[in-house]
Amino acid sequence: MLFIEVMTPQGTLTEQERQALAGRLTARRLLAGTHDAVDPGVLGLLDSLTSVVVREERIWTAGAVDPSRYVVNVTVGVWGKEMSEHLVTRISAELADAGADAVVNVIGVPEGGYGLRGRVRRSPDMLDLIEQSRTGSAAPVPDGMVVDPVCGATLPVEDAVLLERDGRTYGFCCPHCRGHFAKRLRERADA
Repeated sequence: MLFIEVMTPQGTLTEQERQALAGRLTARRLLAGTHDAVDPGVLGLLDSLTSVVVREERIWTAGAVDPSRYVVNVTVGVWGKEMSEHLVTRISAELADAGADAVVNVIGVPEGGYGLRGRVRRSPDMLDLIEQSRTGSAAPVPDGMVVDPVCGATLPVEDAVLLERDGRTYGFCCPHCRGHFAKRLRERADA
């Protein structure tokens, strides 16, 4: 889902610092705080689909090389456009906390251009995987909050993308989850 490649000038980080930096850029860390709660099963799935590589470049020419400035390329399997702002903000914050600055490039893979487990995966396929990985939260849902029935994210109702069906209101973290759920409701009604 995410491939994060951090490039630094050679000799700026020890191996321990590279390990710590990679740990700051896992899906679990980057998605923390996106909503008040992320379903643990979904978070585990997203973590399992994320790779972080920290590389030191022997040759780095870009005017005056600042050893605290990194270049971060983030390849996003699906929803690159929708995730860009969040990823740039979170990665920049994590690197700032580590005393570094970065140029962050979010590279979206076109629909149908992402392969997983031996086949091409599109947005609906990823939503199926996310839906199947949900474990559900044992915590009660606080007033004013909703739980996305697809991915299990808990978020304030005012931030949710809403769907009204049969006198019931559902809240979603994004239009993708809403569309996926609406499609499932139509399929059930047609069955």
